[in-house]
Amino acid sequence: MVRTLDPSEQRFVRHATYTGRSVTVLGELDAAGLGAAFAALQRAFPILVCRIVEDADGNGILLHPGYIEAVGTWVSFGDPDEIRIPTESMDPGAQLAYLDVVLAEEDRARVTMFVHHAVADAAHCVELFARLWDYYTDHLETGAIVAGTRAYPVSLESLLAQRGIERGPRSGLEPLIRRLAAADAVGVVDASPSSSPALARPVRIHLDQVETARVLERARSQAVSVNGLVTAAVLRGFAAVYGVANLACVYPVDLRKRLDPPVAAEAGTNLSGLAAFATEMPTDDIAGLARRIGTSLHDDLGAGVVEQSVLHFPDFLNSGRNHCLAGHVAVTNTGTVPVFRVPTGLVIDDYEIVYLSAHPRRSTGASAAVTFLVYTFLGRLTIARLGGGIAATQLLPAVVAELSEASVQQSAVSA
Repeated sequence: MVRTLDPSEQRFVRHATYTGRSVTVLGELDAAGLGAAFAALQRAFPILVCRIVEDADGNGILLHPGYIEAVGTWVSFGDPDEIRIPTESMDPGAQLAYLDVVLAEEDRARVTMFVHHAVADAAHCVELFARLWDYYTDHLETGAIVAGTRAYPVSLESLLAQRGIERGPRSGLEPLIRRLAAADAVGVVDASPSSSPALARPVRIHLDQVETARVLERARSQAVSVNGLVTAAVLRGFAAVYGVANLACVYPVDLRKRLDPPVAAEAGTNLSGLAAFATEMPTDDIAGLARRIGTSLHDDLGAGVVEQSVLHFPDFLNSGRNHCLAGHVAVTNTGTVPVFRVPTGLVIDDYEIVYLSAHPRRSTGASAAVTFLVYTFLGRLTIARLGGGIAATQLLPAVVAELSEASVQQSAVSA
């Protein structure tokens, strides 16, 4: 056995949630070379070939792979514009990372790497994906891959304990808390059979490079963060579509660089605390709202409550929960995606984030009313959506309209 998973990791066990990084590539892709790169990745990061089993209480236990042979790269022919649920079995009881490659005759391909979310968050996944392309490029250019073995990543709870940080009175999530309904409190862990695998591919909208530059300039000129500006646009857009007066949002904050000493991307599993923000709508203009969001985050980081959120997870998740956070707006901003290193003649022209639940079961935690994903790739800001209710299709255009209005306002001020 490696260890029992901590609450920050446990929340992804019941659904067997794999987070995926998927790209389309132009040019000739050497499937055998990519297979060699993935095998090297599995050797370098042994957490990927570990497995998770559940005990009688539904708690996940991380196990060494034992004598189970690692599953290699899956290669097939098909439509690279689609992201498929692999026809082969994805089972966290066997392996925690899989690589799916779909080839097309016109020198286009899709490459999707799925990693179990219990052992890798956004920053960790991007690091693993970057290493995969490094190994692939090394293999094609030199015929050899040099990769040392990394230690198993650890949880945020473990890192906080090492630094003497204990649970305090505040979770930082107080703006979102509501009373847990009796119906939600019973049957949290049940013996219901697992359902078929389910793929969640967020709907996306892209800003071009010029529009993205305008958003960045707007944030710079108003002395607010891009995350604050986009989060403000999300809240204002959601309020405009649904006509709500009160909104609460939650968003992860990567704590790797905020811990002392800092932690490498691959050294932790899920190293994000949660920040919460609540407001009445309508409110001040988008820049003013972004500034209030930024001030709230700054204050919470200074008070140490962002890292406290994870120490309060048992109150909100799984069978021991006694609070509910359902109905909030979730915003995950993973920042700028690096330019992956690829051999000459190969171009990665698109990148997206997907999720796959290998055996979805009834939720044991509070779900968001809608989840927005935000990232920048090749100079283009992407905003994606999961869920959103009956008017979901209106949400992304409403958010972009808020950002466009911000740019128009800035242009008018500059003139």
